[in-house]
Amino acid sequence: MSFKDIIVYVDGTEASKARDVFAISLAKTYGAHLVAVAFAPQALLPLYGADVAFADMSGVLDGVKAQGEEALARFRKCALEAQVSFEEQLMQGTSDEFPHNFAAAARLTDLAVLGQPRDGDPLVGQYAMVERCLFASGRPVLIVPAVPAEPAEDGTIVVAWDGSAEAARAFSDARPFLVTAKRVVLLAAVREDSVGDASALADGMIAHLARHGVDAEALRVPLSESPDIGRLLMARAKEFQADMVVMGAFHHSRWRELILGGVTLTMLEEAAIPLFMAH
Repeated sequence: MSFKDIIVYVDGTEASKARDVFAISLAKTYGAHLVAVAFAPQALLPLYGADVAFADMSGVLDGVKAQGEEALARFRKCALEAQVSFEEQLMQGTSDEFPHNFAAAARLTDLAVLGQPRDGDPLVGQYAMVERCLFASGRPVLIVPAVPAEPAEDGTIVVAWDGSAEAARAFSDARPFLVTAKRVVLLAAVREDSVGDASALADGMIAHLARHGVDAEALRVPLSESPDIGRLLMARAKEFQADMVVMGAFHHSRWRELILGGVTLTMLEEAAIPLFMAH
């Protein structure tokens, strides 16, 4: 199993430049085809945090379209230099349709690469982009921070495990990363009233990963250790000097409150390393 095609959202922000480099590096590593998508709005709807209620909307639309074209040109230059297979799409539509359309395009690839919502163009619903990709594309999403390190083929990956279907899906989808990782640390969520069950689930997942060539180690994490699960995950990732965090995307779970809840806001906005999520 490997990534054969990867879709990446590009825009005119500084953060997008780092995302270009990251996605191109991934494509080169896995021999994957890259699909770069920018947005060319035909209409804009008022979005939270975006002041679009001013005079000449045609000028705004032209300006956003030009930014998208420039972002694709920048991406094209880097992709050609790296000699990776790629294509470009300047996606038309309204600002509220774009997340849906991008998620639909992501279904035709193995992995979607997005930036942290706070770093995106405010005229595009960045949180809606993440939400639609996670819950409507059927594909995993890799969130890249504004200043990522180079993708580490043999680095350390921390994975969050609570025995849920979402976490199991994330493990399966992230397997290309897990197989080549130097170290995989499984963080098993443990409630005080289910220590035995949690330990058995952790041992079972360790054995499952081993059968796929992944040598993982388990660390049982009492949920009483911290009321803020997002920061607990980040603290553990920092402790292990992790290069990536893998976790399931949940509507309701013991690792709960994705999407637009506490864990989401913490992980999506504050994570300093790539975050791999699947639902």
